[in-house]
Amino acid sequence: MAPNPSRPPLVTAPVLLLLVMAVLVIAGVLYTAARYFDAAEARRTCQRVEQMMGSAQNSLGLVLRDYAGWDATVTHIVDKMDMVWADENIGIYLAGGYRLSMTLVVDRKGQIIYGVEDGKRLSAARLQDFPLSDAMRRMIDQTVAALPGTTEAVTGVTRVGDTFYLTGAADIRPSLGGAARSDGAVLIFMQKLDRVAVARMLAPLLLEMIDIGIHPVSPEEARLPLREFGVAAEAPPVGWVGWRAPAPAVDFLAGIFWVLVLVLLALFGGTGHVLMRGQRAAQRETGANEALRHLSGRYRGLIDALPDMVCLLADGRVSLINAAGLSLLGLPADKASEVVGRPFLDLVAEGDRLIFHRALQVRGRSGVEWVTLSLVGSDGATVPMELAVLPVSGESVGEMTLVARDRRPELARRETVRAAETRAAVADRAKGQFLANISHELRTPLNAIIGFSEILRDELLGPLGVPQYREYAIDIHDGGLHLLRLVNDLLDIARMDAGTLELREGWVEVAPLIDRCERLLRQKAVERGVPVRLDVSPAGLRVLADEMRLKQIVVNLLGNAIRFSDAGQAVEVAVRLDGPTGDLLIDVADHGIGMNVDAMRIALEPFAQVEGGHNRRQPGAGLGLPLARGYAEAHGGSLTMQSTPALGTTVTVRLPANRVAGTPTVDN
Repeated sequence: MAPNPSRPPLVTAPVLLLLVMAVLVIAGVLYTAARYFDAAEARRTCQRVEQMMGSAQNSLGLVLRDYAGWDATVTHIVDKMDMVWADENIGIYLAGGYRLSMTLVVDRKGQIIYGVEDGKRLSAARLQDFPLSDAMRRMIDQTVAALPGTTEAVTGVTRVGDTFYLTGAADIRPSLGGAARSDGAVLIFMQKLDRVAVARMLAPLLLEMIDIGIHPVSPEEARLPLREFGVAAEAPPVGWVGWRAPAPAVDFLAGIFWVLVLVLLALFGGTGHVLMRGQRAAQRETGANEALRHLSGRYRGLIDALPDMVCLLADGRVSLINAAGLSLLGLPADKASEVVGRPFLDLVAEGDRLIFHRALQVRGRSGVEWVTLSLVGSDGATVPMELAVLPVSGESVGEMTLVARDRRPELARRETVRAAETRAAVADRAKGQFLANISHELRTPLNAIIGFSEILRDELLGPLGVPQYREYAIDIHDGGLHLLRLVNDLLDIARMDAGTLELREGWVEVAPLIDRCERLLRQKAVERGVPVRLDVSPAGLRVLADEMRLKQIVVNLLGNAIRFSDAGQAVEVAVRLDGPTGDLLIDVADHGIGMNVDAMRIALEPFAQVEGGHNRRQPGAGLGLPLARGYAEAHGGSLTMQSTPALGTTVTVRLPANRVAGTPTVDN
């Protein structure tokens, strides 16, 4: 009888057993590798959390140093305790801008003389009862005891009761520096470290179950100890930051567990079929091996083509170097023997060897630190590099890993960026020229539109017959004049940018000019219920200026003051001479909505508008203030603004003394 061809071969059971063992081994290896990977990821996450905390401290220190080293802080806090100024500039103002939970000012006696908590000024009783922790006192002592010079901020973690704070302290000193004053004060910024604040701080790390507390978190979670400023490293922590330890590898394996089970079942079910067709499987395996060898060769070529140099150093000598490193030194891949065994210091340019020694001394102490130096190639030419030295984990003390990157592409990119910036500057000048040209071209048809609309409006060639036509002609004429004024303003802006603005100068009597400007805007002021007060002294002042543009300066400033004032809020225009310099000062002050520093900066930019306190956008092209400033600077003067939200704005135009005459003279 012929054998049954469908009978499974006897080798099926051993092969299945081997297959099961292989699957178990692979599963064990995968699980072990996943655990090791997750443990390494947890350590890296802890380092990132510590770095983020340090970065937050640095950011707080920079802001604190800027405000403690501000001359205005010395004047308004140390010389005179101006509570209103402190609220507007370092207290309530910073509470919202930088999420400061508390701002304190401490005098040399250790007493709190000013404080703001959560945007509200502390009462006298609260100031007296507020406890300064030992860590905060250490901060105060350290910043006060600093050597003469500009102020330096010290930052760290402090604890007040059961609440943690990210705290910084800096001695208030002038911007030019100096020694600590015996009657000085210390500025303290405090950011609360609660669960929400820590979660916001660590948001880029995408951690879960972030918490902060006095007692250690669950041992299953990752945690970072918090120690107050100035305590020893071995001192017990005052609190802990905890989060769910990331386990991406194990979570991934758990997510695909059932998929693997289904795959294994399908694999076992098809084993008999595979064994019965052994020859074809062998052929397929041979083809797969060939493809694998081909793929392995491609991977090896890809690794050798990497541009970064990787070296293994043993006692300062090269024990291993990749093909990319040999290529950067100008050597082929088969000439590694010319480098292996040599001290790596021989490959460093002589002038950069001290930098390399320092990199060896600090390796691994504060993460990866890159230094820039030059290596000497086989042809004697220097190659600029960026280099990092790391110790080899688990190996002898004398071994270390060296990674170097070729900086020549980066230097070439920088040169390309500089060239692009140059081209951008040329394009900006071309833009200004284009704006000037197109504005000039627009005025010709506009003048025609205005002229013909005047003929229709005044019916110079006879009656139009229909009254609406005359009304339409008036609208066309008014729109043309408005557009012509806008084009002229644009042309002046372009001329200012190009430095080609020309003035038609003559002696102008100041008082009549101010009166004409007031009459021009009187109807607008009456409609808004805003009284306008004029004060020109001394009488008879004359100024050498372009009368049309000087008039436009005053009209623009007075119009803005009326526009942003409510009924009953007076607008004052004062003309005076500056005693020390003899300059002419024109002040336009209102008591309207006012602006902060950022709003004033925006208001002086062409086409920019600032949302007013009435929560509405004011009409206009946004050219009034920029034109006024440009005209003032074209006369050799300046335009400055002082404003306080909800209190009003004062704009001052200064014209130099050499343009001012005290009594009227005959025009030149």
